[in-house]
Formats: sequence, C-alpha cells, structure tokens
Amino acid sequence: MCARKESDIEARGEIVTPYMTKNELANIAGYTYRRLHEIDKSLPDDDKLFVRGNDGKYDLAMFVRRWVKYNVDKETGDSNSLDEVKAIHEKVKTRKTELEVAKMEGVLVDMTDVRRLWGDVAHTVMQNMVRLPSTLAPQLVMMENIEIIAGVIERAIHEVLTAIAETPVPSYAASADENEESEE
Repeated sequence: MCARKESDIEARGEIVTPYMTKNELANIAGYTYRRLHEIDKSLPDDDKLFVRGNDGKYDLAMFVRRWVKYNVDKETGDSNSLDEVKAIHEKVKTRKTELEVAKMEGVLVDMTDVRRLWGDVAHTVMQNMVRLPSTLAPQLVMMENIEIIAGVIERAIHEVLTAIAETPVPSYAASADENEESEE
C-alpha cells in the first residue's frame, strides 16, 4: 500500500488507490505476467493495462477498468464503432450500385452469359468448318488446276464465315444488344 497510514487517510476522507506490482496484477487477472505484458504491448497507449503510480508500482483501479474493457472488446469481436460500421456498409452499397449501373449501361456483362455466348459461337464455327471437306470434296474431285481448287476453297470458307457473321444473336444475349441500339 501507500506510505501514508490508511487510518489517517480515512479520517481526512481521501480515497485510497492501491498500487501493486505487475506480477500482483497478473495474479489478480489470472494470467502470467508474460502474457499480460504481450497483451499490453499490443494495445494503444490510451488503453495500456499498466499505469505507473507511486513507488514504481501500478494503479489497481486503472488496471481493472482497462482489463475489463479489453475483455469486453475481445468478446464482442470487432471493435469498430457504429459510425465505422455504417461507413463500411455505405461503401459496399455504393459499390453494388455502381456495378448495377454499369450492367444496365452495358459496360459490365455477366461472365456466365459471355462464356455461354462464346461457347455457342465456337460451336457454330466448328460445325461449319467440319462440314467443309464433305461439301468441297465432290466439287474438287475432278479438278487438276491448283489455282481453281484454291479459289473454290477460298470461296467456300468465305461463305461459311459470312453465314456465321450473319447468324442472329441468341435471345439471351440479344437484350443487351437491343439496349445499345436503342440508345444510339
């Protein structure tokens, strides 16, 4: 305790603040001094557990207040204030709205629709190219001139690619294209 006698202090109506060593405070908390020291190092200066008092000892009342606050904060999880949580929530809502607007403007498209459309395009191209040999073979069987054969093959490839280019866009992808055309 303090150097003054407790009876003298009580007679004058002063409040006694007991001071203890770090080991004694650790015993009160039910932890080892080493563990409390690690916890104390991780806390900001305003929340340090050990507040130096008289004779190199530490204030018990401050220790108890800060120890309770530390444990409550730890148990409640996030120590974010209500304002911080609201700010984070507003940022998320803003980002969501930005994405929705971008999708409505046609700047952003659903990845699933893009994959599906490209799969359909690749499938159509492959089907038409695979059919070329069986279509061209009867025409080329009796030809001997390489330039004529090359011309026939070139025209057939051009016709297939033109037909693919003129293929209407599937209905699931057409709605985005129609929106773009109506805005122009």
